Amino acid sequence: MAGPAAGAAAGHGRVQVRPARADDAADLARVHVAAWLGAYRGLLSDAFLDALDVASVERRWDGLLADGLRPHLLVGVVAGRVVGFVNSGPAFESVPDGEVYAIYVEPDAWGTGAGPALLAAAEDELRGLGHREAVLWVMPGNARARRFYERSGWAPTGLEAVHDAMGLSVDVVQHAKTLDA
Repeated sequence: MAGPAAGAAAGHGRVQVRPARADDAADLARVHVAAWLGAYRGLLSDAFLDALDVASVERRWDGLLADGLRPHLLVGVVAGRVVGFVNSGPAFESVPDGEVYAIYVEPDAWGTGAGPALLAAAEDELRGLGHREAVLWVMPGNARARRFYERSGWAPTGLEAVHDAMGLSVDVVQHAKTLDA
């Protein structure tokens, strides 16, 4: 594994970033559901959000971890607790060639530096894999996330798409960044 997440945990202030482990499924599910509830209320239907079930999301994470997702999945830890995660790797759609597939931080950890630490670690991972450009996708109405990405040097490209997210079709817009060596 390339970048600061290799070997010992890398820190960003109080945040430690480390590779995900097989036993992280429960924490990943907890963070995933909490982040969706905190970030997507008003963007997705209340019925959909209220039906999210941590146990079923945990089973999904168990399967993903068993299938080898971990090499490019990093978790952010604050005071011994997993508070966020980021997953990155080759882009699913042609160019640019790297992609941040998902980054989530539980709302209680917003403002702790976990988001910037995870995004920087993902960028380092992508550089280490030889990617010089990367994209990510975000819901157009997710103003908080878009501000975060833009402060981190990610710029909107004008491309729009519809992606599947936990079985739901979601409108998304693309942001891109050149990953300087």
